[in-house]
Amino acid sequence: MRAKTICRAIFDTWISRFGCPSVVTSDQGSQLRSSMFAEFTRLLGTQKIKTTPYHPISNGIVERFHRHLKSAIKAHENEKWSELTPIILLGIRRAVKEDLQSSCSELVYGTTLRLPCDMIDVLDIPPCDIEFITDLRHRMQQLNPVATSAHCTDRFYIHPSLKSSSHIFLRVDRVQPPLRQPYTGHHKVLCRTDKTITVDINCRKTTVSLDRVKPAHLLPETVLSPPPVIKNLKSTDVHTYKNDEPPTYVTRSGRRVHFPKKLTTYIT
Repeated sequence: MRAKTICRAIFDTWISRFGCPSVVTSDQGSQLRSSMFAEFTRLLGTQKIKTTPYHPISNGIVERFHRHLKSAIKAHENEKWSELTPIILLGIRRAVKEDLQSSCSELVYGTTLRLPCDMIDVLDIPPCDIEFITDLRHRMQQLNPVATSAHCTDRFYIHPSLKSSSHIFLRVDRVQPPLRQPYTGHHKVLCRTDKTITVDINCRKTTVSLDRVKPAHLLPETVLSPPPVIKNLKSTDVHTYKNDEPPTYVTRSGRRVHFPKKLTTYIT
């Protein structure tokens, strides 16, 4: 998929229906980091926010929606997911959200979507009088989007020395073979913020979340001292050293007897 295809899909499906968004959140895909997509967002006056890799919390609403969408697709036996997506999205947009007490279609279109089951029962359409329109307008004014609540209670421990450490270890969150090291590094720290940190990985700047790193404590560089100089032994020292060795004992048959050095102190 090319960057041109993504820009065309956003313009044809989203902007043509809802207008230009003020903020766009994306992952670190190569198409979304291209110069064409950057120029596309600049022309629209849209601010682009890039998430860190392997950190779904930064875009939790979309990731949770993707989980529900994939679960619904896997519940069908049809392998062509593109044929199942329209009817699944219809059910999701009609479903009532508990925190909002309304469906997505009511917030966007002001009314619920008509499903195939609604065509069976023929209901009487209320007359379009002034009282009905006033009541509908009053209800739509009260139907406001509610800020989403955070249901995650997990707490991440961030080491205090990350604020000053020069190198870090990066946790690998992808599926790995057994007995593989869970961290890579050490990687040099280039810059840091309150939530992210930019490191040098294989001569490439990579921004990751602080939840995936831990400080690397490196040993200080040891200065190699020059080897000690051995002074020349004097002739008297050499002569004394030679005289300290025990003499060799020669038997009658001419065999030379050598005593172990550790027993020389006991030989008189």
